Amino acid sequence: MSILTKTLGTVTLALVGMAVQAEDFSSLMQVAKGTWPEKTHLGVICDYRNSKDQVEDLARAAGPNATITVVDVHRQDQAQLGAQLLATRNTHYMVLLPGDTIIRDGSFGATLAISRLATYGIPSVGTSPKAIGQGAVFSLGDGTNGEVLVTNRLKGTVDVILPEGISFSRRASLSLSEGMASIEVFAQN
Repeated sequence: MSILTKTLGTVTLALVGMAVQAEDFSSLMQVAKGTWPEKTHLGVICDYRNSKDQVEDLARAAGPNATITVVDVHRQDQAQLGAQLLATRNTHYMVLLPGDTIIRDGSFGATLAISRLATYGIPSVGTSPKAIGQGAVFSLGDGTNGEVLVTNRLKGTVDVILPEGISFSRRASLSLSEGMASIEVFAQN
């Protein structure tokens, strides 16, 4: 009996670990669509190589009428330039990816991106309580235990001087399976 208990405990821990890694964006997107039904252009700033699966999960949840512009970054100091690119592409709101290695809920890069987008009037949403503390408008996901958290204030902006000569170019436009948002990826030159 103790071997069965140990085995079930191990399987349970493994499943919990997998659930933490794979965020379900369905609930987040339902709230976003209910809040802003006319806003269908999502922005994401992330290390695309490491977050491609999360971007595709978001695309499935966003649906075929949405577009996702992804800015591929590899350092936190690129967050503000990524936000500027999202603003010039007329992104309606930014979604933070919880498992990204660079720009995720709670990271300094996410704070920079949220603040810069706020100066353009572009809101951000996340999947954990940390995102609310950074200035996201609302948060819903595994990190909130399924509860919608809404900010009671918006953060001010943070000004940072970035190195010159960094720019982004369109790397790819992906057409994934039917029922998914289209994805365009911009990478640093």
